[in-house]
Amino acid sequence: MKAEDGIRFLRQFQELLAAGGFVTTYKFALLQALADLSVERSNEELPDRSLRLTIESIAEKFIEYYWNQVKPFRKRPHLSQSTSREAVVVSRIYAIRANDQTLLATFRNKHGLQYARLAGEVSRIIRDDPLKRLQHIGEKRQEFLYKWNDIKRQRHIRDWSIRLLPGIPRACREFHALLTSMIRGAWIQQIQRIGTNKKELGAQANLEQFLFGVDRRSLADYRQILHHHQAGNCFYCGRKVGLEGELDHFIPWSRYPLDLGHNFVFAHASCNNAKRDYLAAPIHIERWRVQNLDEGHRLARRFDEAGLLNDLERSTLIARWAYQQGQASKAQLWVRKGEFEDCDYRWQAALDSPGGLRMAAVKNPPPYQ
Repeated sequence: MKAEDGIRFLRQFQELLAAGGFVTTYKFALLQALADLSVERSNEELPDRSLRLTIESIAEKFIEYYWNQVKPFRKRPHLSQSTSREAVVVSRIYAIRANDQTLLATFRNKHGLQYARLAGEVSRIIRDDPLKRLQHIGEKRQEFLYKWNDIKRQRHIRDWSIRLLPGIPRACREFHALLTSMIRGAWIQQIQRIGTNKKELGAQANLEQFLFGVDRRSLADYRQILHHHQAGNCFYCGRKVGLEGELDHFIPWSRYPLDLGHNFVFAHASCNNAKRDYLAAPIHIERWRVQNLDEGHRLARRFDEAGLLNDLERSTLIARWAYQQGQASKAQLWVRKGEFEDCDYRWQAALDSPGGLRMAAVKNPPPYQ
């Protein structure tokens, strides 16, 4: 992407957040969904660099985002997401969660028909409200993300979709961390401005963790499953680690803030702290591929049985995207405490095939020092 195209996109995105007034937080959820799906569906990008997304897939992202947010906050059943009457999507999800406090994956697996009805209703709301109004700034419609007329002509819910315009999916991928930071900051500010929230919020400092953090109940289950799957060994150093070890996001949370089972690994606290927000080196990528691609069906079955979110395809696409970004930005990859190496072609070999890292070293030997 040319520098001037990237700057233009970011300026338009920033203006949309600043001036595209909404009474609900839907616009933030919609923008986050478009950014996330540009990463998670990157393999579906069309030859002209556009991307077709069903409105149902966007609705599922809405449910995913709001599911964790409709939970008690101090004396309130949940924080309000609207400056007027409560947002319908939030009300519908709250009504379900008030009667069923399970994790989203558990609810989806046990109540598939009810989940499908919810997704259908949310799809209709998204089409009739935020998708129609998102790109309105003042009296002007600035359609730089998608064309509303393309959606308006679609008559049946089964056909509802949008087409992100050529170049937009790539821009969303390249600037994903920045866009997420911008969206979440604006989302939090909107919630802080809502009158019914002000008394309860007070000097609440960790609102971001409350709204966007992982459901703490699931962490213990992820820890137990991965500790057992890794035979009690630290993912990074291979030495024994007890249950006092820590979950680590293999693709760091700071690069893609989403909790999926296959992106978690179990490690010593010292290894986790040393890795921090770095991408891991190819030697660790190969181990991640074995754990998730070669043996992923075993993990998926255990995650499903425990009702924990997991999606191997999404996790793999996110990993591939993160390392593509790392190679483009000449990132340093973490090997062990105090040791790093450059992000080059080897990450792809390590991710793609058994023994790929060793074969890549033969075909592309490193230059003599």
